[in-house]
Amino acid sequence: MAACAPTTGLQSDGSVVVRAERAGEGYYQASVPQAYVGRALVITRPWARPVVVPRGFVPPPSTCRVWRIDVAPALQAPFGPCPAGPIDVPANAYLIRG
Repeated sequence: MAACAPTTGLQSDGSVVVRAERAGEGYYQASVPQAYVGRALVITRPWARPVVVPRGFVPPPSTCRVWRIDVAPALQAPFGPCPAGPIDVPANAYLIRG
């Protein structure tokens, strides 16, 4: 049985583990503390495989990105302003808040 991942934690390889939280109808979001922006990101949630967002693809502070787990990093949608209201996030995707 695997140990539970921390809510936020710096790993020995320099990546950051962030636990995703249910944010709306059928999707999860992960918020990245400002001190960890620029590092690789590992998103975890219960009963799901961890998702790795490579270094350089984590959105800067005050911006957001929809990260689709079935799309290569170079083909992901660009980051932009964070939505103030509801957002349409597809299945198998996360909203990452920088």
